[in-house]
Amino acid sequence: LSKDSSIFFLAGPTSSSPDYSSKMACFDCFCGLFGGEAAKKKADLKKAKGLLVTLIKEKSCGPILLRTAWHDAGTYDMKNAGKPWPNAGGAVGSIRTDHEINAPPNAGLKKAITSYLQPIKDQVPGISWADLIQLGGATSVEVMGGPKINMKYGRVDGVPSELAPAPFGLPAAMPDQSQGKDADLKWAAQHLKDVFYKYHMNDKDIVALSGAHTVGRAFKDRSGTVAEGSTDGTKYTKRGAPELLKSLTAGGRSWTKNWLVFDNSYYTDMAKNDPEVITFPTDRCLSTDPCYKKYFDEFAKDQNAFFAAYADAHKRLSENGSKFEPASGITGI
Repeated sequence: LSKDSSIFFLAGPTSSSPDYSSKMACFDCFCGLFGGEAAKKKADLKKAKGLLVTLIKEKSCGPILLRTAWHDAGTYDMKNAGKPWPNAGGAVGSIRTDHEINAPPNAGLKKAITSYLQPIKDQVPGISWADLIQLGGATSVEVMGGPKINMKYGRVDGVPSELAPAPFGLPAAMPDQSQGKDADLKWAAQHLKDVFYKYHMNDKDIVALSGAHTVGRAFKDRSGTVAEGSTDGTKYTKRGAPELLKSLTAGGRSWTKNWLVFDNSYYTDMAKNDPEVITFPTDRCLSTDPCYKKYFDEFAKDQNAFFAAYADAHKRLSENGSKFEPASGITGI
């Protein structure tokens, strides 16, 4: 095969050939049909990933990029899979539209689009928004110490013609009105199933994906689920806290102490009841509900098991609802 390829290129048109320009047009067409466009997309993806690695290291912005990727993919509902694409939702890049980015579940994420991802899109215009958003999420996990995810790229951008109302099927942290600890935990356990089963996920996937709360923070002026906003914080998130690393945004309340490190501390530390972190009913139920507890305990004991389960579930979540060109996708990024 390599010998044949060499013969082909040696026999290609030269500048001294008759009708050189027309032959080159055919030659370029052949390359486009047989991998040239995919190769260009792959080069763009690698360039964008390099820019993302630098960005994440310089600004410690991995959590917001990860949340943006999740919230784009998380609009998917398998019940709508039979509708014309992209009306099932999913990782199609539609989170950047006014309808989605300005909705309450996505409060605070506009910064990820305009301040962090747009400059990269400007430098690599050939990459789709859908790919760039998912590349940002997967790269963030990797840079923050988590697993390298065997992602598939080549997504086409899409905007659903049937606009779903907020919260777009995304998970909530707690019930609208608390009914007491036991009732809230029961609600949370079922709520997670209601949300994640429509992504083709199972109970193990739910526990693994919830482990992404090992990074990031909740804010009063975003989700409204904690008392701390952008102007104040906890011992781990306030201005000057070493755990901020290079983050430009202080404040909020994290799920873990080292909330910019992707590891299994979400599982190992929950029972410590650290007063400086948050644990919502949708977190706590994982350590108590029989459907989830065995996986929670497994991931607390074995970080490698968590990483493997997380990487598998993240990849599948990121492909829900996506249309790929080429259809087989682009890997090895």
